[in-house]
Amino acid sequence: MTAMGEAMNRIVPNLVRLARKPGQVLLVAAAVPVAAFAVLATIFGTGATSWTGWLPLVAALVLAVPVALLAWRRERLQRTTASLDPHPTIVGGGGEIVVIDVTTAVDPRRAQLESELGALSEAYAEGQVRTARWLPRVEAAQRSLLRAAGGTVNAPYLKDDLRVTLLAFLGTVAAIPLGVLGTFVTAFALLLR
Repeated sequence: MTAMGEAMNRIVPNLVRLARKPGQVLLVAAAVPVAAFAVLATIFGTGATSWTGWLPLVAALVLAVPVALLAWRRERLQRTTASLDPHPTIVGGGGEIVVIDVTTAVDPRRAQLESELGALSEAYAEGQVRTARWLPRVEAAQRSLLRAAGGTVNAPYLKDDLRVTLLAFLGTVAAIPLGVLGTFVTAFALLLR
C-alpha cells in the first residue's frame, strides 16, 4: 500500500465518523415529510374515484427512492469504514543491523519515493481520462482515488459508484421541500373533499 492509501485509510474513517450525525439528521429530515406525504397520499388514493387519485402516492414513492438509497449507501459506508483501524499499531524494530554496500545498493528511501511518485502520476493520469457519459469528473476522481490507494482491496469504501451516491444525496436534499409541499397539497386536497 502506498503512503497515499494509508493516509486515505486514516482520513476517510474519521470523515465518516464526523458526518454520521449530520447524515442521520438529513435522512430523518427527508424521511419524515416523505412518509407523511405517502400516508396522506394513500388516504387520498383510497377515496379517489379514478386512477389519477393515486398519482400523489406515486410521487411520494419516487421521492422515497433516493432517501432509501442514501440510507442504504450510508449504512454500507459505515460498515466498511468501521473495519479500518483508526489507530495503526507501531511495532518496534528488531535491533537488526543492515550493512549497505553503497556501490551496488539502491537507497531504499529513494526507491520508496520513486514508487510513491509513480503511483501519484498514475493516479493523476487516471483522473484526466473522462469516459463516463454522466458525471464524468466524479467517475474520474473515483478511479484516480482507487489508483492512488492501490485498488479496492486497500480502499474498500470506494467500491460503490460515487455518482449514484451523489445523486441519491441530491435527491434526498430535494425530497425535503418536495415532501413538505406534497404533504400540504395532499392534506389540502383531503380537506376539500
